[in-house]
Amino acid sequence: MQKMVDFEYYITDRKIPIRIAFITPDGAPNIISLWYEQIDGKIYCATQSSAKIVSYLRNNPNCGFEIATDKPPYKGARGNGIAKIIPEDGEKILGILMKKYLGDKTSTLSKFLKNNKKTEVAIEITPYKIFNYDYSKRMKDV
Repeated sequence: MQKMVDFEYYITDRKIPIRIAFITPDGAPNIISLWYEQIDGKIYCATQSSAKIVSYLRNNPNCGFEIATDKPPYKGARGNGIAKIIPEDGEKILGILMKKYLGDKTSTLSKFLKNNKKTEVAIEITPYKIFNYDYSKRMKDV
């Protein structure tokens, strides 16, 4: 496993979601965007236990990911790894993600997430390969 990248070195907006690529049971590739946090060299997300991504990753834990800016100059990191579903950490990871993405502000979304926290599961991604990119120099006048 490669050492995890400090994404904030590349991306100043900490609230960018991760894009996770996965394979559906019929063999089709797909992508989902989720909130994420990097903890001890792994990437963590949370979602409802009933979300299709949970069953897809249980069926095939190989995944790709990208955390990147959406506006020029493009920069970020992408790679691949193995996903693991951890039901007992769902509520804890959701709390970490809510703090990161929503802060302490009470909102309709924060109320909804808190009301459904008991059925959250954590997705833990152990990265195997990571590729960093920063096109700032070649896009300096874009």
